[in-house]
Amino acid sequence: MSMRQIIFLFLSGFLFTNCVSNKQLQVALAEERGINEANISKLNTSLLLQQREIGILKDSIRLQQQWKKTYVSHLIDGYEKAVLLHDMKTATGCLQLLITEEPEAYPWAYDSLAYYHYFYSNPVELARSTSLVNYMIDKGLSMGSKNLYLRELKARVLLIEQNDTGSIDLFRSLYKETGDYTYRWYELYIEIARGNGKAAEASINKVLKDDIPVTKKVRLDHLQEQIKEQLTVKPAFLYLRALIQQTRGQYQPMANTLKDALKADPNFYLAAKTLQELRQASQGAIR
Repeated sequence: MSMRQIIFLFLSGFLFTNCVSNKQLQVALAEERGINEANISKLNTSLLLQQREIGILKDSIRLQQQWKKTYVSHLIDGYEKAVLLHDMKTATGCLQLLITEEPEAYPWAYDSLAYYHYFYSNPVELARSTSLVNYMIDKGLSMGSKNLYLRELKARVLLIEQNDTGSIDLFRSLYKETGDYTYRWYELYIEIARGNGKAAEASINKVLKDDIPVTKKVRLDHLQEQIKEQLTVKPAFLYLRALIQQTRGQYQPMANTLKDALKADPNFYLAAKTLQELRQASQGAIR
């Protein structure tokens, strides 16, 4: 017998003497199978519970989305109806709730809110604090920096804040960019208020001499009275000429210029108001 055979027999005998019986092996396998089946059952039960929870969560999300969609739809509908009824308090409330629900989805809401807080708020309160208007303007501009409407409103608010330099610079920039005479009108109005009537006069005379189409308009907002008016260029700039005459103490020529403005546009509210105030102040000396 070779050495390899002796080693094989020795190892085989060692292994056989240490092996469990077939019966013991079967029992051990059965126990292991039972443990595995129990674990699988627990895992299946846990999986079912998780699937139910996921299903409930999906249903909850779906219902929430449906509710939100309906809620947003109601807010927009309420806003549109409030505007038709000229109920700006309700319209403002609807828009504020809308941007709370969808801060980035409706950028036009910031335009409207900025204007409503500017035009329909108490003028005294607005003069005291423009923070809310500025928040809406800046938020809207953060989503569209070229927004002409909000940039115009920014210029108007700067004027309320007595930042006449910032206001005039912005109006001048807007006029150069668009050619809109509204911006030119406000630019020259501020110049007159700053005492630069002589410099403004040349620009006003040039505008009045130019053949400007009637389709060109000047938009004026009167916060105290909550009146908006849209005029052709001529009467609007005649009013600026009247203001220069007022600064020079030329009250009868001022009255005549205001009359010319009213001939050009009989519905020119600001000219009619100023003429009436001028007559009252002069105690009948002005005709």
